[in-house]
Amino acid sequence: MKLIILPPWWQTWWAYIIYGVLFLSGLYFLRKYELNRLQLKNQLKYEKIESDSLRHLDQLKTRFFANISHEFRTPLTLILGQIESVFSSEIGTKNKRKLHIANRNARRLLTLINQLLDISKIEAGSMELKAGQHNIVSFLKSLFYSFESLAESKKIQLKFESTYEYIPVVFEPDKMEKVFYNLISNAFKFTPAGGEISVNLKIEIPSFASIRIKDNGIGIREDRLPKIFDRFYQVDSSSTREHEGTGIGLALTKELIELHKGSINVTSREREGTEFIINLPLGDFNRQKEVSTEIHTRKNEDEIVMVESDSDTEPGTDIATYSIHTQIILIVEDNTDVRNYIREQTETEFRILEASNGEEGILLAREHTPDLIITDIMMPKMDGYKFTAEIRKDERTSHIPIIMLTAKAGIDDKIEGLETGIDDYLTKPFNTRELLVRINNLILRRNQLRKKFSNATIIKPSEVSSINADQKFLQKTVQIIESHFGDSQFSVEKLSEEAGMSISQLNRKLKAMIDQPAGQLIRSMRLQRAADLLKQNAGTVAEICYQVGFYDQSYFSRTFKKQFGCSPSEYRKTENI
Repeated sequence: MKLIILPPWWQTWWAYIIYGVLFLSGLYFLRKYELNRLQLKNQLKYEKIESDSLRHLDQLKTRFFANISHEFRTPLTLILGQIESVFSSEIGTKNKRKLHIANRNARRLLTLINQLLDISKIEAGSMELKAGQHNIVSFLKSLFYSFESLAESKKIQLKFESTYEYIPVVFEPDKMEKVFYNLISNAFKFTPAGGEISVNLKIEIPSFASIRIKDNGIGIREDRLPKIFDRFYQVDSSSTREHEGTGIGLALTKELIELHKGSINVTSREREGTEFIINLPLGDFNRQKEVSTEIHTRKNEDEIVMVESDSDTEPGTDIATYSIHTQIILIVEDNTDVRNYIREQTETEFRILEASNGEEGILLAREHTPDLIITDIMMPKMDGYKFTAEIRKDERTSHIPIIMLTAKAGIDDKIEGLETGIDDYLTKPFNTRELLVRINNLILRRNQLRKKFSNATIIKPSEVSSINADQKFLQKTVQIIESHFGDSQFSVEKLSEEAGMSISQLNRKLKAMIDQPAGQLIRSMRLQRAADLLKQNAGTVAEICYQVGFYDQSYFSRTFKKQFGCSPSEYRKTENI
């Protein structure tokens, strides 16, 4: 029997044909995959080279502008200095108008230079962030309404809204001022007359404060939105641009916001307007609550009378009134938002008093004798110049340093203020950090002067102050004390009566000028008189003791030794050798 054994299907001719086709197809697809992979690899390599090249070119461009900016600053400073010098001379109104234009454009150029330098610092990683917790609501409101005069001239309506009066955000005021100044300036640039610019603050995302800056201006085309934060990119790059710009401001804005761990986005439609949304990390609400409680308690605590615990206290001469929070700042400003903002920036270090006009400020200054006054020029009832003149005329307040804040930036206004008796001058919108530095510097200089006279027994009014009212006050005080050397019952209360002040006012005035309360000054002057009499051999120690108003000889000897380092008898022997 003949048997034919057929091969299995996988060994048939058609199976081998299929195997061949699959093998050839595999080779084809493998080669194609390899080619695609090599092509993609080459493309990525090319894109990386192109990206590195663009980044390098961008860095070179930024470095070039940063380097040249440094070179620009010196001649620009000289130009501004010469313009200001000519301003102060007697020139015609027409020429002054031309100088105003030159000055404005020179300062605009300086702002551009500073922006380039900021970008180069961020790129180099050398920009430091000195952030602290601040109320973003009051900060932004103050900055926003500093554009009121511009809005009025361009007939643009301003609108500010916030769901909270206090939103704590950790930021550096100087850098954040650049961010919002840039965004608000852009809104003005692209909003026509009759338009509206609004700022809205909310807490939309947990742990983030949301700030929306919106205008109903010309808007931005949708295809250009992704590029507006690119450095040197301009929305209108045509040769007939209607709006000037360099493409630096928004790039710097984004960099500074990201430096604060925040984010910025933009939405816009042509001919409908643009909205920028900034999200910044929230601070600690509880921290402000604790601070507010402390300040509220501090404000409601009255002044207390303390008696020195020194066993050498002379009855009736060493009672001094001290305030619980010794350094007081009086803010005289008619704009509530600006006043609140200044208070929030200073209330953690000082006790704050507020007045909405010059007349209220005079009354508060006379009652509390603050350590420093911050005032505005333009106020109802009494302007800043008249207010300063009244402060300087009054013996109770003539010594107080004054900082003037104003939107009038002309040199004539500054000179008038300085001639009136103002110690320092700041132009609105002012930098918060600069204000705090100026406050601390004025108080520090005053403290250094006080320290010089804190142990003085001979007071020369002309050395203590150049202000005429201060000199008259010290002369009168010294004369009153000298005329009562022999009166053992003469006390701080009697001195305050004859000086025409309350004990609290007298002590604060003397502490502010020579760092000696009235009781200490009386005792020091009596001891100095006793020393002079001992030098002249004008009597026995006991006689001199009673001549200068001490009725207890042992107390007199102890206090004399404490001030001069030896007993009255030893002092006489030493001086008469």
